[in-house]
Amino acid sequence: MELSTWQQAVPLVVAVILAIYVPGTLIAAAAGRRGTVELAALAPVVSLAIAGVGGVIAYPLGMRWEWWSYLMSCALVLVVVLSIAGRREAMRLMQRGLRHAETANRASSAGSIDSADSAQSGAATDTLQADSVRPASKRPTPQTFAQCCREVLRLCRFWLPACAGVALAALTVTLRLMRAVPSPEQVTQNYDSVFHDNVVARMMLTGQASSLHALPPIREVYPIAFQQFAALGGSAVPGASATTAITAAWLVFAALIWPISMLYLVRVICGRRVISDFLAPALSAVSAGFPFLLLDWGTLYSMFAAQVVAPVLLALLWQWCRHDWKVSRATALDGLGWVAVGVIAVSFCHFRVTLTVILLALPLLLVWLVQAAGALRRANAKAFRIALGAGVLAVVAVLAVGFKIFVNMYLRDNSRPISGHLNGGPALPTEDIPSAIKRFALGVPIDSTDQRMAVFWPIAVLLIAAVVVALLAHTQESLIMVASFALLGFVFISCAGTHADWAKVVTALWYKDQRRLFAAWPIAALPLICWSLLWLLDMASSALARRGQSGRQPSLVLRSCALAVAAIIGLLACVANPQADGMQRAVGRTYAFAANGSDDPMLSRDEYLLLRRLGSHVGEGEGVISDPWNGSGFMLAIGRRTPYYAHLNMLWDYDHAYLALHLGKMKTDPQVCEIIQRNNLHWYLDMGGSYAPGDPQHAIFAGMRPVAGAMQPVDHQGRATLYWITGCGMGSRP
Repeated sequence: MELSTWQQAVPLVVAVILAIYVPGTLIAAAAGRRGTVELAALAPVVSLAIAGVGGVIAYPLGMRWEWWSYLMSCALVLVVVLSIAGRREAMRLMQRGLRHAETANRASSAGSIDSADSAQSGAATDTLQADSVRPASKRPTPQTFAQCCREVLRLCRFWLPACAGVALAALTVTLRLMRAVPSPEQVTQNYDSVFHDNVVARMMLTGQASSLHALPPIREVYPIAFQQFAALGGSAVPGASATTAITAAWLVFAALIWPISMLYLVRVICGRRVISDFLAPALSAVSAGFPFLLLDWGTLYSMFAAQVVAPVLLALLWQWCRHDWKVSRATALDGLGWVAVGVIAVSFCHFRVTLTVILLALPLLLVWLVQAAGALRRANAKAFRIALGAGVLAVVAVLAVGFKIFVNMYLRDNSRPISGHLNGGPALPTEDIPSAIKRFALGVPIDSTDQRMAVFWPIAVLLIAAVVVALLAHTQESLIMVASFALLGFVFISCAGTHADWAKVVTALWYKDQRRLFAAWPIAALPLICWSLLWLLDMASSALARRGQSGRQPSLVLRSCALAVAAIIGLLACVANPQADGMQRAVGRTYAFAANGSDDPMLSRDEYLLLRRLGSHVGEGEGVISDPWNGSGFMLAIGRRTPYYAHLNMLWDYDHAYLALHLGKMKTDPQVCEIIQRNNLHWYLDMGGSYAPGDPQHAIFAGMRPVAGAMQPVDHQGRATLYWITGCGMGSRP
């Protein structure tokens, strides 16, 4: 029995792409969004929001959440969007018709106007009516070979930079993952992966996909929109495992959705420019360790997925605060609706990333607030004073509530002071504050073993220069981006550089986990880099024009050279990047099997293969006892059989806790037998010791071991052995 190959994972990848892009694109287009990049960026956001809400609704109705229910939900949303769009269009045409009729009536009733003026007014009215039905002008169809060549060149200039950047990013991420991981069926052998992989397997088996009941009784409320699409991909291919499905879904999010999201964010901020269209997606694949950072650490699949679509939410906020709210009431409401969809999508992936987006958008929102207050003051001074008073009261109320919570938790109750919180491994600082500042400024990640990656100097130099240029330019856009980058840096440095009480208060919303914040480094840095490069290029072009240079040749040469340099930087970053190479090696170690006979990491190849065969021995309704810390926690994801302990740690009930401590006393302790019989536990799986034997959370499993004379070996591979429980009156295996 061999592990699956990457070629066998292609159908799963295609299924995930179709599931996340086709419905979302149709709905976004029906809602009036236009442009290939915009539709490609908004489609995953729409699909994630529908999947997240649909999974929650389906659970209490007793419906299985799978392909048919997902597509039915998408079709229902599409019908609603089309009906709203049709009603809006009808209202718009009606209002235009009323305006035209009023104009015609005024022209016909002006009897005192001389004939020349009347004729002129009638001509204007006819022109206005003709404009209302005149189709949009189209580019003439090329007739000659030369015209065809020019049209091809125009299309290449229009599409090539963005397509090349996204393709380069997708190829880079795909090849690096394939080099690091021999088979897509392998698992990331760390703490959180047990939970995430089992969630996908449970979804594929039961069709239960509610974020309010993610993996009972282990974890009820947890955002699982990413896992829903992994389950859709796995369900589309008969015999596919949950582990292959989650790897395929990760690849789609990392190689396709992520670079397109970054391209969309940079386009909203910088406009459609050749250099930024290429650099934004290309650099996103290799900046600050992302997207591999959260694959190596955690593995935080949900946090990663939310981080992937976070640029789209930030772009929607930027578009609304800088443009939409000033256009018209309809445009403002439409923009707010899309922001709400983005918040829903990100929250159903992982709510904490919504807080990261708010952190990044805080300077933008403050600038908008000042502008909106000024506009309201000019329009209606009384309304401005009322709004100002209400706003101040709201801020004071929020601060008062926060202060009261803080006092009750940390000042009145001295049993657990601030210093007693956030002391786990992810929250511990890895360096001092000056070192953390330097690492953030240079965009240097650390892997899951706290090893610092190499500095990739081209991106580091570009970022430092971009900050200087943005401060010198001193525009609202540049200062907003610098402030966002600085805010993210402050919270990150509070995580990585100190363990003081104030740092715990600042970073509590992110569990004081520096990697969760560092994953947002590209979102804050890449738009700043692209904006500064374009600003410098525009300034240089303007300087050439002011010097009186004739023609467009000098400016064309300058822009061509800049494009060539950008292409070299993008290619160099993706191909010859020691930092990305280091993250690739770290991911390879995270996926690597343990040596046969070793406890660390969790699974050896022999143990994995035995888990795959469980279905040939264990019935679907039969429970399996095992110590989840030895790798058997992956049983549901790999073998499609339910372990009695489906995660490494939880608030165990009495039966789980007692059995874990006393299983070895099966022959002498009647309570052990009562628990085994009450929970229909027929099997015991022995796969060696814990991968982290010193962890206090593992202490409860001290009684887990085979019991001679009470267990019958049924299958084994290497040292991994599956036993049928014969003690407690269970009898021999039928």
